[in-house]
Amino acid sequence: MGLSAVATTSIVVLAFLLPLAALIRDLAADRALASAERDAQSVAQLAATLDDTPEAVRSLQVRLPEDASIQLAPGEVIGAELPHGLDLIQAANLGAASRQAVDGGQAVVVPVLKDDSAWIVVVSVPTAVLMENVVASWLVLATLGLALIAVAALVADRLGRSIVRPIQNLVAATERLGAGELDASVTPSGPTELVQVGAAFNQLSQRVAQLLAGERESIADLSHRLRTPLTALKLDVEALEGNVDVSRLQQDIDELERTVSHLINEARRPIREAAGAVTDLTTVVAARAKYWGSLAEDQRREWQLQLPDNPCRVAGRDTDFVAAVDALIGNIFAHTPIGTPYVIELSADETRAILTISDQGPGLVDHGLLERGRSSGESTGLGIDIVRNTAWAAGGSAEWISVPPGGTKVQISLPLI
Repeated sequence: MGLSAVATTSIVVLAFLLPLAALIRDLAADRALASAERDAQSVAQLAATLDDTPEAVRSLQVRLPEDASIQLAPGEVIGAELPHGLDLIQAANLGAASRQAVDGGQAVVVPVLKDDSAWIVVVSVPTAVLMENVVASWLVLATLGLALIAVAALVADRLGRSIVRPIQNLVAATERLGAGELDASVTPSGPTELVQVGAAFNQLSQRVAQLLAGERESIADLSHRLRTPLTALKLDVEALEGNVDVSRLQQDIDELERTVSHLINEARRPIREAAGAVTDLTTVVAARAKYWGSLAEDQRREWQLQLPDNPCRVAGRDTDFVAAVDALIGNIFAHTPIGTPYVIELSADETRAILTISDQGPGLVDHGLLERGRSSGESTGLGIDIVRNTAWAAGGSAEWISVPPGGTKVQISLPLI
């Protein structure tokens, strides 16, 4: 970029200075010739008033300028020596002042007509006079041109650095991102386009970090879903007390198999596949309540289910809401004493669906348990986060409320589609 700027500036400077240098030379020559022409005209006017007597000629010779000469007749010249290359015949035929190029410069020729002859006044202008101060002016122009080129090179270097440095920083940040530094970012700088590229890179870096974090959370959440059929299977085994119910065990094993298959499908599912999915929350809540109801009967838990008459369509996939409802009911079985009753209630108005699951257990003693990964027992502490993320993804909210004197109520509010 710097070389291109220097080359372009040099061409522009030459295109400007060369004609200017020629103009300065011509102006200096015209100025010198104009002065010589004035001298020649003055001598010619004086010579026109004199006669041909020797006394008049001598007085005229004394008054001639240093570079002036007069040809009185062929071979008779007074004043300075006539310059070589001068064509006096041509000058006499013109009958007016003229300029001629001669050896070593130029000459101004003015004919003076006499009664029976013609005198010719000649004023020589040497090349040194024609070029007076021209070389100095050219040096000034050359210095100015070099200064302009130097300034252009400096400006191009600064502009180039303003472009190259952001690019180098962007390349370095890209290499760090490729090496696994997910917090790699750049400070957008330089031209507008590079600022936009830098900002886009930062957004990309943040998005990659978010996607990877989301994938890790998703894997943990999906793995947590295995706890639901395992918990049910464990409870059924504990409830057997010597009486083997093969159908119940087979049902739990089938649920475990379905959950594992779902995990495999979730791992293969594209990120954008869930966009636009709609789920009937009434159907999901009814199915999961029935599933857990059999386990509740084995533990002598009283439970109630209240559902609306109409479907409650909400945004999201049914598998996500199944996992959320299982997490809430599973927490009741895992963290409340056997025999603790619970209530599942789903209601809806014109705009929102409200899912409330409450129990009469010890309640939510530590609100820090609502953080992801926190648990009061041996569980993973991911169930609450699964519920919260499912509600947020559907455009709703989830709230955990302690109910005195004892018990916990979870209320999920979701907009209807």
